[in-house]
Amino acid sequence: MSTTDQIGSGSGIDAETWAAAHSSPEFTTLRRRLRNFVFPVSALFLAWYLVYVLLADYAHGFMSIKLVGNINVGLVLGLLQFVSTFAITTWYVRFANRELDPIAEEIRESLEGGASDKAEDTAKVTAEDTAKDTAKVTAEDTAEDTAKDKAEDTAKDTAKVTAEDTAEDTAKDKAEDTAKDSTDDAPEKSADDSAEKETGADDDADADGDGDGDGAKDDGAKKDDSEGGQK
Repeated sequence: MSTTDQIGSGSGIDAETWAAAHSSPEFTTLRRRLRNFVFPVSALFLAWYLVYVLLADYAHGFMSIKLVGNINVGLVLGLLQFVSTFAITTWYVRFANRELDPIAEEIRESLEGGASDKAEDTAKVTAEDTAKDTAKVTAEDTAEDTAKDKAEDTAKDTAKVTAEDTAEDTAKDKAEDTAKDSTDDAPEKSADDSAEKETGADDDADADGDGDGDGAKDDGAKKDDSEGGQK
């Protein structure tokens, strides 16, 4: 993993944003101004320090020249090392406040703004995806529930209609069977009634014939008795 990737991942700014900022004109200007100050001033300070070291080693007579009392050139040059260090520091702070910080602030705002916009876009896309997924799941659940309810209602209606049709067919078949049985039994009953009537008529005729014969026999017997009495 590169340094740019590490910086981007640690600060919440991705590597692409860092790379774009690194190649921007503002960053190029910032880097050029920093180098134009740091390199020459650093070289000047190192040269000045090297001169002090060389004088201290090889110019003892010069360094031991007394200026005021026991204060010699070497002591003054040694103190000037500290003075030059503080002077360079102050100079750099003023230079940075005037020449570097405005550009650095502009780059920082650009980076943070880009990261913020990208974060907003990412959050927006995530929210949209979440909303779509939620809507899709909700629609699927609603469709499933609707289909289930519709299937149940259809099943209930079908069962109800089937039961009604079955009951109607059963009642119709039973009525037809009853009517058919009644129709089939009617001729037989009529025949039976006719046979019974004929049988009754024959019995009555026989009874009448027997009655007439017996009456004739009784009359004949009576007539015989009368004749016998006369004799």
